[in-house]
Amino acid sequence: MRTTSGSKAAFAVLFCCAAFLQAHAEEVQDLGATEIVAPVPSLAEIAPSYEEIKPEAWEGRGFSAAEVLSALPGIQSYSQGGMGSFQTVSIRGIAARNILICVDGVPLNDAGGGAADLSAIDLNNVEKIEIYKDRVPAKFGGAGLGGAINFVTKSALSQNGKFGGRILASYGTFNTFEGSAQVAGNVTDSVRFSATASVRHSDNDYEFTNRNGTLYNTEDDFKDKRNNADFTEYSGNAQYRILHAGGYFSTVSGSVTHTQAGNPGTEDQQTYVAGFTGDFAQLGYRLEMPALWDFLLLEAGVSGRFEKNISSSYYPLDKIGFLSNEYMEYGLAGYRLVPELVGNFVFERVEGLLRFAATAEHWEARGNIHDFGLERYTGSIAGNADFAVTHLMSLFVEGNILKTLDDIDGGKFLMPTGMNEIKSATDRDLCLAGMVQAKFGKKDSRFGGNISVGRFYRQPQLMELYGVYQGTLSNPNLKDETALRFEAGVFASTPKNRTVLRATYFETLSENGIYWVTSGNLMKAFNIDKTHIRGLELELESRPVEFFKTILRGTLQDPRDDSDNKNYNGNLLPGEPVQSYYAEGTVYLPLHLDVTLSTNYRTRIFSDRANYTRQPAVARFNASVGWNPLEKTRLVFAVNNITDETYRNIYTPYPAPGREYRATFIQNF
Repeated sequence: MRTTSGSKAAFAVLFCCAAFLQAHAEEVQDLGATEIVAPVPSLAEIAPSYEEIKPEAWEGRGFSAAEVLSALPGIQSYSQGGMGSFQTVSIRGIAARNILICVDGVPLNDAGGGAADLSAIDLNNVEKIEIYKDRVPAKFGGAGLGGAINFVTKSALSQNGKFGGRILASYGTFNTFEGSAQVAGNVTDSVRFSATASVRHSDNDYEFTNRNGTLYNTEDDFKDKRNNADFTEYSGNAQYRILHAGGYFSTVSGSVTHTQAGNPGTEDQQTYVAGFTGDFAQLGYRLEMPALWDFLLLEAGVSGRFEKNISSSYYPLDKIGFLSNEYMEYGLAGYRLVPELVGNFVFERVEGLLRFAATAEHWEARGNIHDFGLERYTGSIAGNADFAVTHLMSLFVEGNILKTLDDIDGGKFLMPTGMNEIKSATDRDLCLAGMVQAKFGKKDSRFGGNISVGRFYRQPQLMELYGVYQGTLSNPNLKDETALRFEAGVFASTPKNRTVLRATYFETLSENGIYWVTSGNLMKAFNIDKTHIRGLELELESRPVEFFKTILRGTLQDPRDDSDNKNYNGNLLPGEPVQSYYAEGTVYLPLHLDVTLSTNYRTRIFSDRANYTRQPAVARFNASVGWNPLEKTRLVFAVNNITDETYRNIYTPYPAPGREYRATFIQNF
């Protein structure tokens, strides 16, 4: 990757800037009775490491969920290609598998034990993205090392009781198109309804340099095109919100997704027969009760989730045309049920939450590997409290207790390799996590800060413990991954918050990290990772004049492997740069035109723990032009990866698309 000295100089000054952090209150209405609107919190009230992203950040701009998230400080993204390819993010140097990904508060992470695939999220169905960098909040159960990301789908509250909706249509390079339609409004005086239906598709047939299997010899390289990389997804959600007598509310919601995609393989071993099929469904019910004793609000709910996916092998034939024993189909089907009871209490100087929840999940094999069944049952108590010590200081505490019981379906488990039989599941110890945080500054102050410390954990997932795919070995004795995390931050703003600056220092010490060790065709998980991560996030958002807005973000970090193995100790963690920067500027022009330019830059990274596979620094430049010819009509034309950079490290087998164009039409009504 080549960058100009001018761009390097521009990025270099970002380390002294910080970006805007803003949280919006959710609106709650009673469908014709008394409307209750929570006030927008001040900078001193919002969680210091909480971010919230609205659709303006992605609509019409052609960004994936991972790209949208990586624009924030402290977040790095990884992608294996175009639309629908595997995508993840890390937060503050903590690996993606340790980040809880939720859709409407229900975890997306499955029994596989790896990172949740963010390509499964269609942002056209999303109303906002909530990011918690410092912890997994109590309302999501409180269990996790690296924070949480919650995708909130379109809500029946979004139209404020009026009938309305939106239509979006988008088309771009590689025959990429998206379509989405949403409606919302009152069915009766006491019933509100919303629904969204979306479709996404891309041929993903972009060109790349095929190295012909000779990584170091450039003489036999040739231009090739991605084959069998097409991606199609249909998704939608619906929600009813009902007012009952006595001030009770019911909310019934559901969402479904069907994905069909080719599986092209690596650059020099593309296949025309491999593929992926996935189905996902989620259904939830929530009952909100009227206030008790003027200080307690109770909510009860239950959610169910179903997921099924099947992948076919990359290589059904060997190089000379004989059938390969590696050809197979494999996958998982899972069911999860989560009942919960939540109490929110408010006193004069104390506000808090207490959540009781249970989870029952069952996973089965799909495809032609050996049949198996695994079950997990959990019970948890999580809570937090915010105490206003003085008008200048408040204390926030949060913690959770979790107990897990694993069960082998049928009383025994034959590993997918056929090499071993496990008679019973291993008992898991009681898990505890907690944090304490002090916040400084008045509620209406333009200056303030925070400091926090906490201990967190992540339980091994079922695949890590027992192995559920061909070639994976069990390790039922895996310990919980644990981490000590520290954070200190400050913020400052000008009058009317036209300019807001924020700086946050973070540090993490983790132990018993789970790492997969490969030997031949077999893999096994071990508790051998230990890391020490420290860094600084800097943010600035400013709108000095009405026609111009700018965002500057920077992350300076030192993510180090701290394991006992001298071959890895002191090395940079895989996929983590030492520096990364984001800059964005929007100019609002006459005739309802706006132009946005943005750039993302990161320093070099390594793909492996030994720091042998080095990937160079990368800069990505994007632009979009928006026009509102009518009050409810918007047109957007976007160009991403303007410099058409497609260089990948020689050890990276997944080609990246080059320059992409996108045209989008949005009509509200």
